Amino acid sequence: MRILDRYILTATVASMLFALLALSLVFIVVNLIESLDRFIDQRANIGIIVGYYLYFLPEIIKLLLPVTVLVGTLFVVGKLTDNYETTAMKSAGISLYRLMLPLLLLSAVIAAGHLYFNGWVVPRVLTKKFAIERQYLGRNTGGMQEQLYGLYLRDTPGRIVSIGSYNLQTACGTDLSIEVYRDEQYPHLQQRLDARRFCWDSVTRSWHAEECFLRTVTGTTLQTTYLPTMTLTLATDHHRLATLQRSLEEMTYTEQADYIAFLRQGGRNTRQLDIAHAGDYAFPFANILVVAIAAPFASVKKRSGLAANIAAAMTLTFLYLVLTKIFQAIGIETPLSPTIVGWSANIVFSVIAAIVLVRTPT
Repeated sequence: MRILDRYILTATVASMLFALLALSLVFIVVNLIESLDRFIDQRANIGIIVGYYLYFLPEIIKLLLPVTVLVGTLFVVGKLTDNYETTAMKSAGISLYRLMLPLLLLSAVIAAGHLYFNGWVVPRVLTKKFAIERQYLGRNTGGMQEQLYGLYLRDTPGRIVSIGSYNLQTACGTDLSIEVYRDEQYPHLQQRLDARRFCWDSVTRSWHAEECFLRTVTGTTLQTTYLPTMTLTLATDHHRLATLQRSLEEMTYTEQADYIAFLRQGGRNTRQLDIAHAGDYAFPFANILVVAIAAPFASVKKRSGLAANIAAAMTLTFLYLVLTKIFQAIGIETPLSPTIVGWSANIVFSVIAAIVLVRTPT
């Protein structure tokens, strides 16, 4: 069986690579036709253009990988079926499940790599892609900045933080204002702090403020105290301020989780973000599901042959993407867990895969 397994794996990987290359070229050519005139207007040289599409390629791979796994599986198993090789295997006592085993193991490895690639590689590359888009394509995308201005944060449900400016390189800022309210439902100002300058101390993980005016409201009286320096402990730290300059697409999955938790701690409704975050984790596992559906489907000989497999690949891909968006939109208004909503499309496809496996002769 090792020879047969190697044959199936080699043919599948080769088909996947060919499909990935072909589909990526289509994406790049279409985008190049759309963006070339802007590059020319901004006098971008060939190196900038090539670099842009090298940074664009990981995002394309992120979207297309399940499609290429689906195409590779349909093509290889479909070819074996058209040549009556699956029939010969079954006659020799090799079941469909045994035939699928190397494909499922391959898809599991791809799913694990796809998860890491999507969550920790693509976000870093997107930062460079967005930088070129802002400079040459005039698009208002995320990106790295050294200076942040006019920040307003809900640090906790009862505490509002306002920052005039903040330098990410020096970890220092100016014009800090902190307002503390007594009641979240019926806010009543209890205390206000104004500081001329403040800096982040990475050792103590706290803020050090200078030239501070602390105003405390007690009943109908206002007490003002001047403090040359003071130490502050806030839910907002330097790392979280640094993430504010980037879009969610530029954050790794761990950074996204931390950012969403920070927003939730400040009292914001993060259900939509939680669902999208769960969906990001669910998407790579579509590589396994498409194999579980495509292999049994392609193992049954059809008159239309390759045409039916191509149509099936397009239909399955479109159906998965549509169901993902529909379930995420509906799930916002339901009491279901964000994790269940984010994984709902995978759950539906798992049921479909089980039905296909049961109904397919093995």
